[in-house]
Amino acid sequence: MALRPSLLEVLNALQAEGQLAPDALEPARAALEVHQRRSVATPWFVKAFAGVGAWLAAVFFLSFFACTGLWEEELVMGVVGLGMCGAATLLRRSLNGVFVEQFALALCLAGATMASVSFGIEAGSENVGAMVALVISAVLLFTYPDAILRFLSTLGIVGAAGFLAWHVVGGFALDLFVLGCAVLMHVLFLEQARLRGGGLGALVGPVAFALACAIPGALLVRGMRDVSRDFLDASSALPDSVVTLGLTALTLYTAWRVLRELSLEPTGVAGAAVFAALTLVAVLTPHTPAVITAVSMLVLGFHRRSSVLLGLAVAYLLASGSWYYYDLGLTLLAKALALMGSGLVFLGLRSFLLRRFPAPATEVR
Repeated sequence: MALRPSLLEVLNALQAEGQLAPDALEPARAALEVHQRRSVATPWFVKAFAGVGAWLAAVFFLSFFACTGLWEEELVMGVVGLGMCGAATLLRRSLNGVFVEQFALALCLAGATMASVSFGIEAGSENVGAMVALVISAVLLFTYPDAILRFLSTLGIVGAAGFLAWHVVGGFALDLFVLGCAVLMHVLFLEQARLRGGGLGALVGPVAFALACAIPGALLVRGMRDVSRDFLDASSALPDSVVTLGLTALTLYTAWRVLRELSLEPTGVAGAAVFAALTLVAVLTPHTPAVITAVSMLVLGFHRRSSVLLGLAVAYLLASGSWYYYDLGLTLLAKALALMGSGLVFLGLRSFLLRRFPAPATEVR
């Protein structure tokens, strides 16, 4: 079975199940053909050249401020940055085209950066700069009609809010914020189909994938003692085992939801095997919460058939697994035996599940 079936396959399956009227299939196919012709009307290299030209035009436009000496006036540059964000948003909402989209994106990013840095320098406070970045990112998330900038705005919100939580309250507030973001990510992916039908459905995908990039990255940096020691006060942060426990509970709930949606009994043999495997992962990696987070992303990726989420999960799992191996206070022989033993356990579990719940054979076309 393909990771993500095509729209034509979905339409044929709906018609075969009697969920689609016979006279609705041909108009749907015609609409798909028109969409395909429009999407490939402009060659990719033309779009690439237009995008490069737009970014170069934005660079030349911004160089004007450097030539006039406005860079030395922080307050003026902050106001200009806010104006650039507003102008770029209006331009993007009014016109379409690759050049306009990329030019507006470049101006908006530059304006947001200019405003955040300028107001922070003018006030002499990092918290002010982070607050300005938080407000600008939140406004752009809801007003700017572009998935890329919504993705970047979410990263800006998470980064600014996390910085404020750490700098104002302490390390434990940052850990609680990361756990809250993890809960939001799981909710967005689990309720994706229902949320996309609402008024803010266009925000679900960019926000969910931004959180999927930010949370494991933050946990990886948190686990690197040499790096986090310079930025975080380890005494004020939550213990690693507590963070892992919270993420494990969230992963177990996600697995329970997935089993229910697949019409499998969570209290049966399959549910017990899945819960045992996830618990074993958490028990083996109590000081590396990024591992259980990457495993939960794998569960969500397979359940939602998202190749992008699966790629992110695999990349983070390799990174967190490598750091876990490096951080183990064992000899090389003990590390090798531990990894080999855990691998044999999971291979045995996979063999048991395949024998107990064999996958139905499907016809290859």
